[in-house]
Amino acid sequence: MAGVYTEFLSFLNRYGVAKTSHFRLFVPQVFKGDKFSDIGRVLGLRCEATELPGRQLVSNDSRTYGPTYKTPYQSLYQEITLNFIETGDFLIRNFFEAWVSAIYNPLNNQLAYPSEYRRDVELTQYDVMVLDATSPRSSLRSIATWQLRNAFPTSINQMPVSWAEDGLHRCTVTLAYEWYDLIPGDKPVTPTVGSAPVPPRGSANT
Repeated sequence: MAGVYTEFLSFLNRYGVAKTSHFRLFVPQVFKGDKFSDIGRVLGLRCEATELPGRQLVSNDSRTYGPTYKTPYQSLYQEITLNFIETGDFLIRNFFEAWVSAIYNPLNNQLAYPSEYRRDVELTQYDVMVLDATSPRSSLRSIATWQLRNAFPTSINQMPVSWAEDGLHRCTVTLAYEWYDLIPGDKPVTPTVGSAPVPPRGSANT
């Protein structure tokens, strides 16, 4: 039995584990001008929780003779939820409100063209890599980046207020997208506070 535990620890040390706290969000510029010029950095540093995107194959039941089997015909990509710690001036809420209003104008009920409001959003999963075994220096190694193609917000959740609590405001937004490209990570990076995420190195579909 001791051999099983030794083998388990050996494989655990060899392949490691991926931690849910090591991620980074990047949302590109949506509007021209200086009003939301720093929003990408703010969103990247204040996104406290989200999900790495999922994918599902939709299928039909098929049968020529014998047992029934599944025949896939389409991919479905689930929406993701982004949770942000709100700024003191509600910059995050105002940004997504402006983005949603740019998609559908509530004053004249006009819908914008998709090319005007859809953007590619990135989610990167990192791993801690020790640079020097004799010192506490470490760096972040990019494991994978999900590029959410043609993404846009579909909902902004309510933000509760209460005299009974003195907590932090959190802005929760749901994003839809057409598909994602999964880009494998390979190079170590050393991001500083407030720095931009690692730029994409290519597409898995190219």
